[in-house]
Amino acid sequence: MTYRLSRQAKSDIKAITHYTIEYFGEGQAQEYLDGLYYSFDLLLDNPELGRVWDGQKRRYVYKSHLVYYRIIKKEIVITHIRSGRQKP
Repeated sequence: MTYRLSRQAKSDIKAITHYTIEYFGEGQAQEYLDGLYYSFDLLLDNPELGRVWDGQKRRYVYKSHLVYYRIIKKEIVITHIRSGRQKP
């Protein structure tokens, strides 16, 4: 099984990176991103780890963010990543 990031998910990661660098520094940003990417690997090993949300989608909580994804055949498609304070 593999995972793929949608364009929106890539954009979300960039925004998370910029925000974290600005408010917490580069070291903290790198640590947060390492953990976020680790959570993607964790989903590969346990695709049903996230809760069902909106029919076909699932969501997984990573610290203060929600990772939304779909399981399509042998691929996990990460559709978007939102702060827990944002609307999905």
